[in-house]
Amino acid sequence: MMNSRDWMDEAFANYEKQGGLKELSGKGKPLDVPSGDALSGVLKEANYLPAWLELQHAIRNQIRALVQQIDQDKQEIGEDKFEQINRNIRKYNQMVPNPLLQKGFVSKEHIKDQLARWE
Repeated sequence: MMNSRDWMDEAFANYEKQGGLKELSGKGKPLDVPSGDALSGVLKEANYLPAWLELQHAIRNQIRALVQQIDQDKQEIGEDKFEQINRNIRKYNQMVPNPLLQKGFVSKEHIKDQLARWE
């Protein structure tokens, strides 16, 4: 009785004998091997962002909107806006896969500097 491995080897050998491997596209050219791990490549091809990256984009947009509001209104912004962003930053810092990706909290005094770090 032939096991599946022997059957597959035989089918591949027959295909090769019949010339099935002679006209392959890209034959003789270097392989295009994507960098990074396979899972990241698949996720990128599927246009999927991990939850921590989606949150990163949302925080960046919140900080950007707050800076625009500060620049346009020239009035005092309530602490609740900063607390909301900092809650999201705390959540983001817990989600990131590497501690080096963690970010600092925003404050009234340093909001523009923080925006530069998030962009």
